[in-house]
Formats: sequence, structure tokens, C-alpha cells
Amino acid sequence: MKIHIKPLSLAFFIAANAFALHVNAAEENVQYRDPPRWGVPDRTPQARFETMKKENTNAYAQAMNDCRAMRGRAAADCKRDARVNFDRDMQRAREMTLGARR
Repeated sequence: MKIHIKPLSLAFFIAANAFALHVNAAEENVQYRDPPRWGVPDRTPQARFETMKKENTNAYAQAMNDCRAMRGRAAADCKRDARVNFDRDMQRAREMTLGARR
């Protein structure tokens, strides 16, 4: 017994499955909420600076992690650029927060 599947119905089946996989991947798990402390604004310049410092440090760590996937000259350039961006962002954070006290 031979089963003949028409190419159009096969294409439709593949497209439907691809769409279903995409929809499942896009669903957000709302079971976990942000901690209440994340909604509390920073009230002092020092607190704003500390928040910016954490954000900049995490961005730098992510950039360095991305650089580790590279090799040779590209990796060295990537690490140098990540450090330059981190230093620039930290200087900007100092100017925006600690400079406001003057």
C-alpha cells in the first residue's frame, strides 16, 4: 500500500508545525514576578550611581562573555572595545549622579 502525500499538503503541514513551535516559544511565563524592590526608585544620587554601576558591570560582563567566543585579533579588539565602553559608561554615570551633588 503506497501513501501519496501531495506536496502542497506537506508544505502546509510543515508551515503549521513551524508556526506552532514559534507560538510555544513566544509564550511568557507569568508565574514569576519581579521582586517588589525593583519597583522602588533610587532616591539619592549615590543610590542612582550604584544602580548604574551594577547595570554597567553586568553589560561589561555580557560583552566579555560574547568576546570569549571569538579568537585572535577579533577577540582582543572586542575585549578592548568592551573595556572602553565600560569606562565611558562609568564616567557618564559619575557625571550624571555624583556630579549633580556639586
